[in-house]
Amino acid sequence: MGKEQEANDRWAVWREYWKAYAQAFAQPIQADGLLSHFVTNPNVTGAYAEAWVRSTTRNMLGSRFRISTGAVIRACDRGRELSVPQCDLIVWDPSEMPAIFESAEFALVPLFSVRAIIEVKRRGSKGTLAKQLKERQQLLPNLRGPVLGVVINHPRPLFDQECTANWLAERNTMEPPITRMLDADNSPDTDGIMAFIYFLAQVAGHSGRVAGHST
Repeated sequence: MGKEQEANDRWAVWREYWKAYAQAFAQPIQADGLLSHFVTNPNVTGAYAEAWVRSTTRNMLGSRFRISTGAVIRACDRGRELSVPQCDLIVWDPSEMPAIFESAEFALVPLFSVRAIIEVKRRGSKGTLAKQLKERQQLLPNLRGPVLGVVINHPRPLFDQECTANWLAERNTMEPPITRMLDADNSPDTDGIMAFIYFLAQVAGHSGRVAGHST
């Protein structure tokens, strides 16, 4: 067996490993597709999707950061007749500056404490979500904290670059990244899921420690 064949065989093993990993990871969110048997209200089904993303983010980052829904507050907004946008998920560090009006999962988070913003859609238009993410980017001067859009179900892949452990640091466009968890058949999107996991890992300060994968 030549070295090229050995390398191909090892790569095939890695691909199968990450595919199985993504399938196991996605099992709880696949239940989102079953909600339609009981309720069709998108506010209800969307709430489950947001709750799952918050829970997953908290499991990865909760020992270091707080995970809240609410809004980012800035001194420059005071006195303006502007509506401060609601954020589905804010990753923030209370050791730099505490939030105000914090209760359960809700918080008004000072800009200086924000480490990332994630917006979640169960389904929806990529263009609409991209516009929303750009508005969230404007809350974070000099891209102090990254933003990410997560779509639970979408018929097409949404992640627009090679999925590596360092993809956020390697990103060469200012366009906000979007990823999906499941395809239209409710099957896991391996690259989409790993892009989400790697995003959280990079927010936590980890990079280059997880081998890449390919589907």
